[in-house]
Amino acid sequence: MRFLFPALRPQTGPGDNPIFDTKLFLLRRFYLILALIAITLFTGMATGFGLFFRLIYILGLTLVLGFIWNWVNLRGMEVTIDRRSKRVRVGDVVEERITVRNRSNLPKPVLEVEDLTDMPGYTNGRAISLSNKGFRSWLSTAPARKRGIYTLGPVRVSNTDAFGMFRRDKNFGGTDTLLVYPQTHDIPSFAIPSAYLSGESSARRRSHDLTPHAASVREYAFGDSISRIHWNSTARLGKLMSKEFDLGLSSDVWLLVDLHRDVQAGDLDESTDEYAVSIAASLASKYLDAQLPAGLVAYGDQRYMLQAETGAGQFDRIMEFLAMSKAEGDTSLEQLLPMEEQLWGYHSALVVITSSHHLEWVSALKELTRRRVRIAVILLDGQSFGGMFDTMSVIPELYDVGISPYVVRQGDSIPVALSRTYTMHDAAPEAAS
Repeated sequence: MRFLFPALRPQTGPGDNPIFDTKLFLLRRFYLILALIAITLFTGMATGFGLFFRLIYILGLTLVLGFIWNWVNLRGMEVTIDRRSKRVRVGDVVEERITVRNRSNLPKPVLEVEDLTDMPGYTNGRAISLSNKGFRSWLSTAPARKRGIYTLGPVRVSNTDAFGMFRRDKNFGGTDTLLVYPQTHDIPSFAIPSAYLSGESSARRRSHDLTPHAASVREYAFGDSISRIHWNSTARLGKLMSKEFDLGLSSDVWLLVDLHRDVQAGDLDESTDEYAVSIAASLASKYLDAQLPAGLVAYGDQRYMLQAETGAGQFDRIMEFLAMSKAEGDTSLEQLLPMEEQLWGYHSALVVITSSHHLEWVSALKELTRRRVRIAVILLDGQSFGGMFDTMSVIPELYDVGISPYVVRQGDSIPVALSRTYTMHDAAPEAAS
């Protein structure tokens, strides 16, 4: 349908704007009719033939009828829009129902209907015809293919006259905001780099220290503090019983997403930045479910930073920040790491998600490892997304620092790709091929 009716394509701008080109085409056709009238009038006056004057009447009447038809054809229209999607994730279906009614007694032979939106990869336009007092209704569904905040609406109804000389547009309804979150995955096999500090965690071990986690009771032993006695068990069993405690594995976990524009490749949901924010969202869900404080740092169109905290509210904030972020940053990863290094200490775990092929950022990570910051690196292979740069060239440098990265390529299952690190054994088949 978009090819039959080029005006249904999204607006982009003069020069490559189909709507602009269509209006220009109609304007040129109008001027052509005026030129024909002028030539016919000149020829008729020069020759005196009555046929030329009749032709002038026909052409003039055609212009008048075309203008009146175009003006009348959009009168008596009613459009209702039911948008069912307000917040979705990449890959989810965006739904909306459009109903167009003709309240007049005149039929509408050809109407072009389109919901104007700035969401990439989404169109909801079609050409319809309506009988007098008739209506058309349809449900439009399309997957959301890019995170972000987008505008849906208004609905534009367009009409041209039967001679194709005049075009008239009319907008109906208001606008709605659609928030598209990144996609999340369950990644149970990804190893959490923990700083092994007392606190909340998904893994526990026995401790001689007093912690918030009482695991079991045992008989009182000489030297046990009075605060270790479990009085309920003592009263029930008739002898002193002491509490045993668990020590949680905990640290504040930071997710660093590289949104530098020069190291991105791919398009829409098959792009490095979309994979990166999807991985970050998945890791945030994993860490926060494990009661680990999670923070976020991303330099895209602006600086996005959330201090490490726990709770469902933190996950919502991270998802909103990732949804708003755009891969338009001018701060490279090697610049970002020294700028934010004060955020991470010996109790911190840092997960770097990048497609950068620059070697300088590996040196910055080396400095962090010396400060006992536990680091995991997730590399997005830029060449697999159609990029010209070789992200894999940084792997030997990472090995020298003592970091075995995870590698994700276009089309990979993210849970599978993050289930194990990249090794030299994986590199050997690639070199042979």
